[in-house]
Amino acid sequence: MQVNSPTTSFSSVSLQLQSSTTPNKRPATPNVSREDIEWAQKLDKKMELGWVPSTEDQQRYNHIVASLKSIRDDGGYVYQDTTSFSNNPRGIAAIGSLTGKILSGGYIGYRYSGDVAAISRQTYESVKSGLTSGNITDSLKDLAKGAKGVGIISLKAAGISAGLSASISTASNIAEVLSGRQTGKEAVGNVAADTVGGILSGVGATVFSGVSTLGMSLAGAVGLPITIAGVAGGVVGSVLLDKAYKGSGLFTALKNRTVRLLD
Repeated sequence: MQVNSPTTSFSSVSLQLQSSTTPNKRPATPNVSREDIEWAQKLDKKMELGWVPSTEDQQRYNHIVASLKSIRDDGGYVYQDTTSFSNNPRGIAAIGSLTGKILSGGYIGYRYSGDVAAISRQTYESVKSGLTSGNITDSLKDLAKGAKGVGIISLKAAGISAGLSASISTASNIAEVLSGRQTGKEAVGNVAADTVGGILSGVGATVFSGVSTLGMSLAGAVGLPITIAGVAGGVVGSVLLDKAYKGSGLFTALKNRTVRLLD
């Protein structure tokens, strides 16, 4: 994997060592201890959760990353990434990424959960009635109509989530660039990947908030409890989809491709 700067994440360079199979080439002697590798790995994970390291820790981290890259490029060892979180945002950028998903999910839950729940309930009753009367054709039409309604709302929610995620991600990544912890190209990559993640999180927020609101409504709740359920469902759905998106490696793939385009 190409490393764009000394501040590139540790896990994007390596987490495991294996002997090089290059013929007639003697492996270089490692100059990074196992203790340093494990220390950098732990710090890497903490930064993914929003931890901002001290200047001393950041310098030590950068030195370890640079040393690992040097060994790899010399052909002595091949470093392999063994985690799905190989290049996700870190520090303030990680906080901004999560904040964008929480805020957008909450708003979507507040704004659209009632509509989704109403469409879902009406669709359920219509399909049930059609099946009971033996009119399967009408049931399928009602199901398609309900799916279309939820789909339209999901598209609106996706747009809102993408816009909010992009805005907050831009601000937090600018802060990371100004602090010297990442490059401008990495910031652009984070914002691009966060924006796409916002689209997916918007859909997740729509579905989860609608289900939460529908469940509370069927349980007989009214008023504020339903509103709270919608907002909470939106946040949970948004964050879960974002976690799955980053865990799948899609965030990393999109970020890396964006950075390469800027080279």
